[in-house]
Amino acid sequence: PPVRIYAVPTTAGTGSEVTVAAVIADPERQAKLVIVDPRLVPKMAALDPELMTGLPPHITAATGIDALTHAVEAYVGNWKTPYSDGMALSAVGMIFENLPIAYREGANLQAREKMALASTYAGFAFTRANVGYVHAIAHQFGGRYHTPHGLANAIMLPRVLKFSRPAIVGRLARLAVAARVGREGERDDVLAQKFVDAVDALNRELGIPTSLAALQEADVPALARAALHEAHT
Repeated sequence: PPVRIYAVPTTAGTGSEVTVAAVIADPERQAKLVIVDPRLVPKMAALDPELMTGLPPHITAATGIDALTHAVEAYVGNWKTPYSDGMALSAVGMIFENLPIAYREGANLQAREKMALASTYAGFAFTRANVGYVHAIAHQFGGRYHTPHGLANAIMLPRVLKFSRPAIVGRLARLAVAARVGREGERDDVLAQKFVDAVDALNRELGIPTSLAALQEADVPALARAALHEAHT
C-alpha cells in the first residue's frame, strides 16, 4: 500500500509539506537532483509555530527568503493560474510584513505563525506554477558548494529579478502592491523598480550577503550549463 506522509515543518521555508517536489543531494556528482511526483504530496500537514521559535536568526532569514522566492517565481512564471496567483500574492504580503519581526524576535508566535502560513501558501503556489531560474541556479550552488538552499535563493533572487525585469514589469508591479512597498495607481515601471529595491532592502535587513563567497570563476560555465539543463528539462 502507498506510504502516507504526515508533514510537520520546523522552518518557514520550503513549503515541502504541500508540494510535489523533493530534492536529493548527489555528493559524487556534486549535484542536486529534483524529483517531482504527486505521490510526494503529504496526506496532512500540521503547522506549529512553537516548533520554530528556537530557529536561529540567520536560518529564519534564509528560509524566509526561500518562501518568498517560491511565491515570486510562481507569480512571474508562465505556468501560473488564478489559484497560484492568489496564494503567491498572499504569501508575499505576509512575508514582507512578518519576516523582519521573526528575524528580530524569534519567540514572536504571531510572526512565526504568519511565516508558517506564508511558506505553505507559497508551496501551494509553486506546486501548481513551478519555480524558475533562481532555483535552477541555486540548486547548482547547493550541489557544488553545499550552500544552504534558502541562502542560495536569497543571493540569486534580486539578480534574476533584475535580469528578467523587462519581460515581467506588470507582474513585478502587482508584487510591489502586495508587499505594500507601492500603491495602486502608480506607473508599472515605478512599482516594478520599487519591488526589486524592496527585495534588496529586505535581504540587507536580514544580513543576506550580496554574493556567494564560495563561487569559483572557473566553475561558472559548468554551473551555467547545469542550471540551463535543469530549467529547460
